[in-house]
Amino acid sequence: MNQRQHQQQKQQQKQGYYMSQQHLKLMHIMHLSGFALQEYIANEVEMNPVLEMEKDSENELKTNEEDDTFDSEMVWDSEDESFEKNYKQTTPNEDYYEAPIIQYYSLHENLKAQIQMLNLSIELTEIIYYLIGELDDDGYLSTSLCEVTDDYEFCNGKIIQEGKIANALSILQKCEPAGVGARDLRECLLLQLKRKKKSDYKIHKLSMLLLENEYQSFVQRQYQKIKSNLNISSDELERCINYISKLSPKPITEINKYELLKEQIIPDFEVTVEDQELYVSLTSSEFVKLLVNTDYTSRDLDVRNNNEKKQVEDYYKNLVSDANSLVNALKERETTMINVMKVIVQMQPDFFKSGDIKELRPMILQDIANVTGFDISTVSRITSNKFVQTPFGIFGLKNLFMRAIPSERADSSPSTSIQVQELIQEIVKNENKTKPLSDTHIMQLLKQQEISIARRTVVKYRELAGVPNSTMRREQEMMLNE
Repeated sequence: MNQRQHQQQKQQQKQGYYMSQQHLKLMHIMHLSGFALQEYIANEVEMNPVLEMEKDSENELKTNEEDDTFDSEMVWDSEDESFEKNYKQTTPNEDYYEAPIIQYYSLHENLKAQIQMLNLSIELTEIIYYLIGELDDDGYLSTSLCEVTDDYEFCNGKIIQEGKIANALSILQKCEPAGVGARDLRECLLLQLKRKKKSDYKIHKLSMLLLENEYQSFVQRQYQKIKSNLNISSDELERCINYISKLSPKPITEINKYELLKEQIIPDFEVTVEDQELYVSLTSSEFVKLLVNTDYTSRDLDVRNNNEKKQVEDYYKNLVSDANSLVNALKERETTMINVMKVIVQMQPDFFKSGDIKELRPMILQDIANVTGFDISTVSRITSNKFVQTPFGIFGLKNLFMRAIPSERADSSPSTSIQVQELIQEIVKNENKTKPLSDTHIMQLLKQQEISIARRTVVKYRELAGVPNSTMRREQEMMLNE
């Protein structure tokens, strides 16, 4: 049987998204805060010899003048071994004080040092280091694993499974202090219990079960329900509550924190008010501090042949290219930042003139993206970890964003979450203390004021406003009247 083979050459066009190294670098530095960017640039200058920091000529001249000053009292004698003890001090002995040298370790540095001792793979270590950078001041990981995975992929330019992020987080949660890396209070308490010394094994086990299975009932103080579900006595429940109350609600506290010197907050923007006009500026320009030294040539180096000469020249060409790429990325970062900040100020003029958060208008990232023409992910990076200096203090840009809560009346302006929280506080303040209003009743009262939100949203805003639920408010009132 004859078989015929046909060779065909097909051409397919596939649409994909390619991110260059310069774009990846730009995405990374856009996310950095002012303090983190300074550290990043210092590290780049150390790694790339053609990158140089611009020197302050005045300070340099002053330093040189000080170095040239000759002290005739301190002439070194090579035969005099007691020189260091006999030179003339400028301050009398009884008044001389030498300040002690204290070495500070930040929380991030301490956690990284613990991870280094575990001898993990390079990839896993990098992921954990990234998670450490995502922790807030209290040691919590407030960002969801899904969001962390997306941000990690953007910063590193590669796809990663969420399971790897979860595995890295489980390792981070084994570090000291206990509870670090927790995503909520329940997980923080459980992490501490798992490492707590079991002085009373039964109470320890019951406390674990209480937090794992009856946490919501515990928060809402439904003690009868807890006793029934766990089949424990009132005495055992009381001992469990006392046992749990000795735990810390925050992984990082004033007692156990390793950092005495917290990461500095360096405002990226400054908004000033002159004659009721708002002016926006950057607090510093990082790219103007960088110089690219292109004077390196193979003639200055000891090369043996043309092949080595070409390798050296190619090496320095790459260094210069990387340096220019960084400077250009910093320029683009600052241009993007100032354009985004100008739009934010245009959309929140009342707030920047008064400093009152009640004056904030509804505003989301998409609003800024629509006006500037930037992608919403770019706007998100620009506003993350950034702060603005105003005449009324320093504010985080993320705190200026909030969704609109539409009104049922077409002629009224939408409310913000802060305004709704204030309304809830006002409703609770005027309620009958012996018969506190339930969340459903609060929802109905808000609806009478043309604010229509779901009950679960009422719960969310009530908790953000620091208002306990009706059961806890009733118990508090009863305790006050006892």
